[in-house]
Amino acid sequence: MVWQECNWLQALEGGIDSSHAPILHRQIREGASSAGIQLSTPFVRGGAPTIEVDITDYGYRYTGVRPLGDKEQYVRGYHFAMPFTQLRPSQIGRAGSPDRAHVDGHHWVPIDDDNCMVWNWTYSFNDQPLSEKERTGEGSANGWPNVDPDNQYRAKGNVRNDWLIDRDVQRTDTFTGIEGINAQDRGVQESMGTVVDRTREHLGPADGAIIAARKLLIEAARAVAEGEDPRGAHTTSYYNTRAIEKVFDGSLAWRDVMLPEMYPEEQPEPAG
Repeated sequence: MVWQECNWLQALEGGIDSSHAPILHRQIREGASSAGIQLSTPFVRGGAPTIEVDITDYGYRYTGVRPLGDKEQYVRGYHFAMPFTQLRPSQIGRAGSPDRAHVDGHHWVPIDDDNCMVWNWTYSFNDQPLSEKERTGEGSANGWPNVDPDNQYRAKGNVRNDWLIDRDVQRTDTFTGIEGINAQDRGVQESMGTVVDRTREHLGPADGAIIAARKLLIEAARAVAEGEDPRGAHTTSYYNTRAIEKVFDGSLAWRDVMLPEMYPEEQPEPAG
């Protein structure tokens, strides 16, 4: 759990954006000592993503489809479950580890107009257990000492100390110089102010998941105002979903390759 000092939708929109991660969270040299997405991973080597969104009864699934070299593609498939939950793939991982069976995710829960609480979680969907580093969220800056549970789960790095940016690390190791993947997210999302001025934004094709989330939330608000149940309120279809990432032949349709694993018919109990 982490207390985040900005509007919950602002935090959610940063989290569901697929384009930012290999830029904001990357290492800038091989062998960097600070945590970040390694340059050798398909996440960094892939081209700019094409975002595709498919509306579902629980929210939507969305994918970032990246060209990878001349013959392959790297596809990341996510889920957004109304109103504040994301599942994101973690099989390849930030370090490019092969054959993982992990899914990560967040819940962004409003506290008030200017603050939210973020739950960060991970699980394994086969008998492969989580390592101790994965259980403690090492590299995310979500646990002690980066977050203080005795102070309402406040983050050590915040707007009052410039999120503890280390300019030397920024010069040599990582794009931001902020320790921890999710601390980097908080730095960007909180630095816009607690409620960003949306009249000044210019959304584009890469913001497809954000645009879809806003439309669904407006739809839900109107449904409740009319005495109806919002999307996702009475469905269990998202219980049997997984966020999946894969590298495969660029000539193949991603839905044919990905959907059987994003919606497995039988889902074994998580190991962690």
